[in-house]
Amino acid sequence: MVEISSLRWPFSFAEQMVEFSSLRYQSRKFPLPPQTDGGDFSEMPLLFYRTDDQNGTFPPLRSIAVVAGASILAFFLYKRVYRRKKKKKEVVETSTLPVVSQHQYVQHRHGLTGITMDKSVEFSYEELAIATDDFSLNNKIGQGGFGSVYYAELRGEKAAIKKMDMQASKEFLSELKVLTNVHHLNLVRLIGYCVGGSLFLVYEYIENGNLSQHLHSSRRDPLPWSTRVNIALDSARGLEYIHEYTVPVYIHCDIKPANILIDKNFRGKVADFGLTKLTEYGTASLNSSLADFGLARVTIYGSDLLYTNPMGTFGYASPEYTQYGKISPKIDVYAFGVVLFELISGKEAVGLVASFRNVLSLPDPGEYLHKLVDPRLGDDYPFDSVCKLVELANACTQEDPQLRPSMRSIVVALVSLSSSTEDWDFGSFYENSWSSPSNFWKRMLMKPHVNW
Repeated sequence: MVEISSLRWPFSFAEQMVEFSSLRYQSRKFPLPPQTDGGDFSEMPLLFYRTDDQNGTFPPLRSIAVVAGASILAFFLYKRVYRRKKKKKEVVETSTLPVVSQHQYVQHRHGLTGITMDKSVEFSYEELAIATDDFSLNNKIGQGGFGSVYYAELRGEKAAIKKMDMQASKEFLSELKVLTNVHHLNLVRLIGYCVGGSLFLVYEYIENGNLSQHLHSSRRDPLPWSTRVNIALDSARGLEYIHEYTVPVYIHCDIKPANILIDKNFRGKVADFGLTKLTEYGTASLNSSLADFGLARVTIYGSDLLYTNPMGTFGYASPEYTQYGKISPKIDVYAFGVVLFELISGKEAVGLVASFRNVLSLPDPGEYLHKLVDPRLGDDYPFDSVCKLVELANACTQEDPQLRPSMRSIVVALVSLSSSTEDWDFGSFYENSWSSPSNFWKRMLMKPHVNW
């Protein structure tokens, strides 16, 4: 004899069914059919239940149908609940499981101890995963050299989450150190971070993408000339701040249109500080008090700082940086000059400096300079303003870093350009340069002796 209340099923719904049956029949017991001589139980019913059969028998087919139906229903209910619980459990547990070893996790946590986190929030992996729908492709808004970027809404604020591989841990720490200590209107704002499963940086969300998308994508409307000048000024102010007003000085090392974000008002913000170098900068040169050079190997040779494993982006790196590994704020100035050429022409960076130099070497460069202006602008630009921006970009991309202006001088020039169409005082840029306005192009062709 088998008591039905003693049966056990792996499904909670089935258990409830059994408990209901046991309540209905209470302590009644149901006989199993007699065993055949051969001991074959294959024809035995699984379970019997009472019916209104006048003969008092217990037909097995109805029993099997009821139990099978209940089991199937319970199975699907269980599977659905199990999947939900499993998914939630995976989100919770990912922060401690597969991507990093415990040793790596401790290393990254240890790297955070020297960073002041007064204005940055530490998020949990679960919160970031929920906000990005498990980092779905629908939420992906960008891809960089060190990770992917996802849109999210966190605690009532729109955000951009950069998910970085563990191999980019030094870039992660570098950017975290910069943006937790440096705050400026023209630098992207860091909201928080997360160390778990992967490395995450959470930024303010910038609505209009980056400058590269506006200059090189046919899906974007062309930026008006005045907007281009304002974006150049905004970016210059951000760089001026990290070069001139922070202690120690920061060198970005990867200035390019893709790292200049455009907000809803079409103002620029410098972003992506993963390659930023943290230095103490004297009045003459970089000294040996250095910290956090990412993947670099650094050698102090005399008064020069040598960076023996240069990073950055081809087309924007200065000659002294790519050839000799020399680092100073002037490498950002060179890259910024290339960005100015891109703002003028709408063309990609590679070979752009040489293209402008070739035009400036002609007897009448003005005639050919029109051909280098972004054709999407049509004729809707002041040519004198273009000439002045070409002058500035040319100064920024001088091969000798000592001949390049400082970011402070660049800001002064761009403020003048954005607010007035009057001629600049080029003598303030070029020491011993020709002062006659009629010799403007000759002064650009002459190798300048600059006192920036």
